[in-house]
Amino acid sequence: MQHILWEGDTPYSHYQVVDELYDGRPARVLYSGDGYAAQSGVAQDDNADLLFDYNQRLYELAVGLIPERILLIGGGVFTLPTVLLQVLPHTHIDVVEVDPGLPELARRFFNLPDSDRLRIFTTDGRSYLREHGMRYDLILIDAYSHTAIPRELKTLQAFQAYLSHLEVMGVLAMNVISGYHGSAVRTLREVYTAAMRSFNTVDIFLASHGYSLWLPQNFILTAQKGRDVDLRPYLRYGSVKPPEVFPDETLEDKG
Repeated sequence: MQHILWEGDTPYSHYQVVDELYDGRPARVLYSGDGYAAQSGVAQDDNADLLFDYNQRLYELAVGLIPERILLIGGGVFTLPTVLLQVLPHTHIDVVEVDPGLPELARRFFNLPDSDRLRIFTTDGRSYLREHGMRYDLILIDAYSHTAIPRELKTLQAFQAYLSHLEVMGVLAMNVISGYHGSAVRTLREVYTAAMRSFNTVDIFLASHGYSLWLPQNFILTAQKGRDVDLRPYLRYGSVKPPEVFPDETLEDKG
């Protein structure tokens, strides 16, 4: 049974905040569009895992690495930074969220705290990277327009920008929705190709237990700037064989 707590429009989308059972767990979920796409959510039970598997994987990586500074591009309603502020008391987090209506929804319905360790920038990810020179120990990319990563966040220039904003021992992690085989693998191949042309070490991890060859699912792409550390202890379900890179694809910005 769904209970709609709020429904309305922000400058970028139509949203619903709903209390319901989600994947068998009582939860509060943010839906975009006509209520079909779950964008963010928090569980309301005693299970310590975050509601979405990919969010739990990013959480595990951050807790394992204990970074001093985190950049998150794609804040949603700030469910991940909210919990990271609690468990990493010495970490500072910058969140870039293009939709200026979402921070208010996060405060109103999802317990986003006021903290001097959290800074919010209401702009798009590439503009933030162009206009700010801060370097980070961990950059997390979880930005979507419905179920697609914005083009400007997965080009070769985007990955070079991520690289330039990482500390020497920094790590990048990106939530990628893609198939794994055939034509459905294109998104994963795009980001893997761009990452391989920019970073020293690139891996693909499963976001949840098991995977389909054909159906879209969440993967976590990780890229390391200047080290080759085994990240498998921090990501519960291990890595998979990466796709082949595009041999002739430049993946550059257009226009």
